[in-house]
Amino acid sequence: MATEQEEKRQVRISRVAGRFLVFDIEDVMYIRRHHGLCAVLTGTMPQNPTQNLFLGLPVELRSEEARLLLDNGAAYIADETAVHTAQLGSMDEATRKAYVESLKQQRRTAQRAFDEEKARIKAEHQGKRQPKKAKAPKVEAETESDSLFDSTSPAATPAPVVKEKEILPAITPTTSSDLLSSTTAPSDDLPAPSAFYRYLNSRGFFTTPGLRFGGDYSVYPGDPFRYHAHYLANSYGWDDEIPMLDIVTSGRLGTAVKKSFMFGAEKSGGSDPEENVRMFCVEWAGM
Repeated sequence: MATEQEEKRQVRISRVAGRFLVFDIEDVMYIRRHHGLCAVLTGTMPQNPTQNLFLGLPVELRSEEARLLLDNGAAYIADETAVHTAQLGSMDEATRKAYVESLKQQRRTAQRAFDEEKARIKAEHQGKRQPKKAKAPKVEAETESDSLFDSTSPAATPAPVVKEKEILPAITPTTSSDLLSSTTAPSDDLPAPSAFYRYLNSRGFFTTPGLRFGGDYSVYPGDPFRYHAHYLANSYGWDDEIPMLDIVTSGRLGTAVKKSFMFGAEKSGGSDPEENVRMFCVEWAGM
C-alpha cells in the first residue's frame, strides 16, 4: 500500500539537452515500484568513465515515460539549464551556507556508517582467528652494578597527544534539488504515449527498449529484476499495412530468443483509447 507521502510525491525530471533524466535514487525507486517504469541507467563512475557494463545514476526516461508520469500527476519537468542559471545567480549567502552545511552533515553520516562497517568487519575477522599462546616475557635480573642508569634518573617524558584532524569522505550529491526551486518547464512538445504503451503499463507490464531484440519494446510480466521478458512487441497504426515479412521475421526472431512476438494497434474513436487496443501474439513452433 502506498503511503500518503508517496501518493503526493512529485518526481523531478531534469530536462538536459533534450533528454529526460532522474537523478534522485528515491525518485527512481518510486517510479519503478508504483508506476512500473524502469528507465535506463546512463551514469558512469568518474574513476572509470569509459566502462559501460555497470552504469548508475541518472536514469533516462523515454519521452512517452516522462509524459505518462506527467499525465498521472506524479512528476514535473525542470529545465535544468534555465533553473540553475536563475536560481544560483539570485541566491543569498545564508542559503548557500545552509546548503554547504547540509553536505557536511551528509559526510559525517557517511563517515559514521563507514566506521561502523569497518568495526564490524574487524570484529568478524578477529573472531575467526585462533588465539595464539602467549609467550612468557624474558626477565633479566638487573643488579645495581650492571645498571647503566642511575636510580635518580628522571622519568621518561610522555609523548605529546596529537589530536587527529577530522577527515571526512568526499560526498557528491546525486541531485541539487535541495538547492533549487520546483520550477516547472513547459512540456507541450512531449508526445502523448501511445494507447499500446498505456495498455501495457496499466495492466502491470514493465517495458524496456527492445532494440537489441529487433522490436519497439521488451515486455516483462513484472519487474525485470525478477522476470525475463516474455514478449517482443511492436506498435502500429490501425490503418498501417503490416508487411507479412515483418511478421515472419519478428515472429521467428522472438521465438529464437524464447519470446512471443506481440503486435497491436489502437482503433480510433471511443471514450477510452485503451479499450480500443487490439493485440496479437505470434510464436513459431518446432524451432
